[in-house]
Amino acid sequence: MGPSPTVDTVPGRPVPTVDLYDLDRALDEGVRGLMFSLNCDQVHLERRRAALEDFVRCGGRVLVNGHVHLPFLPGLAPWRAIDHHGPEDLRVTPVTAHRIWEGADFHELLFRTGVPGTPVGDELARVGVAGFYGRGYHAHVPEGGTVLNGIGPHLLPLDIVFPLGEGAVLAHAGNDLLGFSDPERSTRSLGPRLLDWLEGSAS
Repeated sequence: MGPSPTVDTVPGRPVPTVDLYDLDRALDEGVRGLMFSLNCDQVHLERRRAALEDFVRCGGRVLVNGHVHLPFLPGLAPWRAIDHHGPEDLRVTPVTAHRIWEGADFHELLFRTGVPGTPVGDELARVGVAGFYGRGYHAHVPEGGTVLNGIGPHLLPLDIVFPLGEGAVLAHAGNDLLGFSDPERSTRSLGPRLLDWLEGSAS
């Protein structure tokens, strides 16, 4: 199918894209990390479960974004929606420190805005909309897993990481994590650090 095109999701860090239905070729070419978008075909991924599991167990790293309905890797859990009535029900709170989110203002993850400029603090809360980062959680955390960020007053598991063989899985129960790396905000380092993690150069 030819070489994979690249996307410049993080300035200066072009990332090759992979046709989901040509996943075996990417695995054969020795990729170190895979990032699955929230809209990926989970039925197809579940059919490729054995190959994906082998990839991770042999040292690969995977980021799973979105609402898991078909757990296509051991340790993944179905997504559950939160009964939310306001921003406090959707507030994102760090539970276990992790370098990917180091220095990020979690207020800027909770609220998103399409207005010009980069409002902060009370102004961001006034014009922003809560819930883009996540409106649900993982139904359970696998043995050996770690809750990185929780959602709502009960700190339900929103971002988790867990080992699988020699590799690891990072699961984010919301919109694509890379989309929150904003060069104008405190989340500017989220993207580069996420790529570092996928490449195996960061724990």
